[in-house]
Amino acid sequence: MRNIFSRRKKIQELDIKVLFKNDISILILDERWNGLFKNIVKTGKLLDCESSIKELLKEQARLTSEAKEIASKKKEYMDCIIKLTTEAFDNNNEEARLKMQECEKLIVAINKRTKEIEERLLDIPKEIRQANLELLEQTIKIVYFSIKESRQKVEALDKEIAATREHLKKLIDERGLLAQDDTDTYSYFHDLLGKDELQKLDEIYFNNK
Repeated sequence: MRNIFSRRKKIQELDIKVLFKNDISILILDERWNGLFKNIVKTGKLLDCESSIKELLKEQARLTSEAKEIASKKKEYMDCIIKLTTEAFDNNNEEARLKMQECEKLIVAINKRTKEIEERLLDIPKEIRQANLELLEQTIKIVYFSIKESRQKVEALDKEIAATREHLKKLIDERGLLAQDDTDTYSYFHDLLGKDELQKLDEIYFNNK
């Protein structure tokens, strides 16, 4: 694979602020983006951006899952409180009252955690977008270096192909002249000596190894 940074020159920084206006898909989830790096070496900066996005996506999925789980738990605790209400107050059951208090504490803890998760889930998309734009910036730098190198190579190959074509044309012309000379000479001796004599000469000069 090509390491395109061995002869890297300073590049003007891409204006990320302009890209904020565009709706850019998450690059690491794009097959075409991943296909860019079949023959191009990823830089450390690009790998860091890629890793950041992966971690943010994992965190987002983990928090979303946790939010669903604790919402289910909260419903269980609320149902439990409803069931225990009659026993705790009408029947003055101390044990039921203590269980209700425990459920209330757990619900309070769940509400606090739910708020934390909601706030974090609001921030994560912004962080993913920022990391994604930084990844795009690094991608553009890498890929355009590669395109530049490829174009230079294509230009060199075009020159080589042109030279090869010219050489091939000369070889074809030379072959044509030799073949025509051979045909003319053979025709002359055919007329001069006749078919039979010419056949004898063919056997003498062409058939002997």
